[in-house]
Amino acid sequence: MPKIRKPGALFVLFLFLIAVMLTWFFIASEDYYDYSADTIESSASVAPLNKESLLARMKPAEHKYDTEVKYRKFYLTAPGAKKVELLADFNRWGKDPIVLKAYRKGYFETSVALTGGEYEYVFSVDGKEVPDPTNLDRREVNGREICIKTVK
Repeated sequence: MPKIRKPGALFVLFLFLIAVMLTWFFIASEDYYDYSADTIESSASVAPLNKESLLARMKPAEHKYDTEVKYRKFYLTAPGAKKVELLADFNRWGKDPIVLKAYRKGYFETSVALTGGEYEYVFSVDGKEVPDPTNLDRREVNGREICIKTVK
């Protein structure tokens, strides 16, 4: 029968080091490194382990404005105008043109589907920018007068 040798001192030291490293790994895995803040954060704040903490974090985001789509009219009276367009931030300032429909006596109108929020716009009457005369909510941006349409 072959003789069973006892493990050598180096092998025992190796096993001891592996046990220490695994213990350290599982203890240190409770923390993670946050690269953006250059700090070590606890994983307990990232992944709560109890149901109450998890449900408390699942609150829906509060919206400042209503997210329902609503139709808003944009209209302008411009007698003698051939073409009136709506230039706004929601149509990339005319890159996706919205042409107002012409009615009698120079009345132009369109309806646009918008969600809640603030939108900047002006009219283009035969290629010339004109602020909405019925809207007094305005601001100046880069030397250009812009009207603000607020949808709630």
